Amino acid sequence: MRAFGLSELAEDPDLSIEPPAGSQRVIDDRYCLVIGPRRRWANVSRLRLTDRPDELDRCIGEIQQQLEGIAPVTWSIGSSATPTDLPDRLRRFGLRAPDPPLDPVCVAMTLTHEPPAADGVSVSRITTLEEHHLGLEIMLTAARWTERAATQARASAEETFRRRSRRGGFHWLVWLGGEPVACGLADRSPAGLFLAGGATLPGARGQGCYRALVRARWEESVALGLGGLAVHAQYATSAPILRRLGFAQVAVVHTLQSTVRADQRDVQLIRT
Repeated sequence: MRAFGLSELAEDPDLSIEPPAGSQRVIDDRYCLVIGPRRRWANVSRLRLTDRPDELDRCIGEIQQQLEGIAPVTWSIGSSATPTDLPDRLRRFGLRAPDPPLDPVCVAMTLTHEPPAADGVSVSRITTLEEHHLGLEIMLTAARWTERAATQARASAEETFRRRSRRGGFHWLVWLGGEPVACGLADRSPAGLFLAGGATLPGARGQGCYRALVRARWEESVALGLGGLAVHAQYATSAPILRRLGFAQVAVVHTLQSTVRADQRDVQLIRT
């Protein structure tokens, strides 16, 4: 597989981030498909499809056939995807806006120079299951999660932690006054670190926690000899902060999910 750059990592991270153990990844000139362990979830990205309706229908049918019985399936359609109206075409195949906390549209961004430091907060790497639980509860408290997704995330916390540890995923906690108030994740790729999630408790916002997490991940990227940071950022929350820290927008990413029964719905936010 050819090497992908930082902008490509930002727009389509599944191309270059190692998938979880037990996953299946299919990459060809039309799409990238990752099917999670035990077929519990799947991601579709880097779509380069034809504009011809018959061939487009055939390719989408081919993808859906490989995903039969899997829920949820998340489709990421970046600015480089073709045809240019692909999000609208996919909606006609029954795809819909994603469940919270995922956003239907986000910004792909990169950072290639040193961000500012944050004073007055302490950042530490998560190395134990107990610390992982602390970070998970911060994420569940800080964002809108469906009840089912939160229950599943707690039930699979130990498995998630073990998988992330085995594959070299990074995870940090931010402390204020001796209490954990924010957390952030990152996944390694040959091009750089992809910021794979993060959250700050409402009462701790505005005190430099987010800035400290960005700085910690930048320092990790430098230590590993990588090219910088990449992220999918929410327009209304993280994107404005990241711009002030020096991130540049490289793409817009639309997110859709396959329509599934309510009792099947789940959210795979933390890569395992």
